[in-house]
Amino acid sequence: METNPEIPKTESPRTCMKAELRVYYGPSQKRVLYGFSVDMGSGGLFLKTETPFSVNEQVMLSFTLPDVNKVVNCSAKVAWVNLEDEPSKPELPTGIGLQFLDLSTEYLMSIQSLLKHDGVESISEPEK
Repeated sequence: METNPEIPKTESPRTCMKAELRVYYGPSQKRVLYGFSVDMGSGGLFLKTETPFSVNEQVMLSFTLPDVNKVVNCSAKVAWVNLEDEPSKPELPTGIGLQFLDLSTEYLMSIQSLLKHDGVESISEPEK
């Protein structure tokens, strides 16, 4: 999959949407699990999972964007972990925050379009 080094940025990097998508994931294509995302932004997504992962661990992802009905395959790295007994964000379930590493410009623009869509409920973090 080709990527563009001049990937467009969203107006607010913290903007995300509630997005319950079935996500296939794993450390490699040989070991694939599936779970559901909780939210998604142009930079990554939060995945509800009890499978243990470490920060900076690379993960392969596969999911379908609702507006384009195409399967997105990309790699991501674990940016943060929300543990059950020591949650970083208690309002979220146990899981991992994933940062996209090689998302194509086409899919990035599709995610940005979803974020700007009037019918999507925004759950952006307030500016500090």
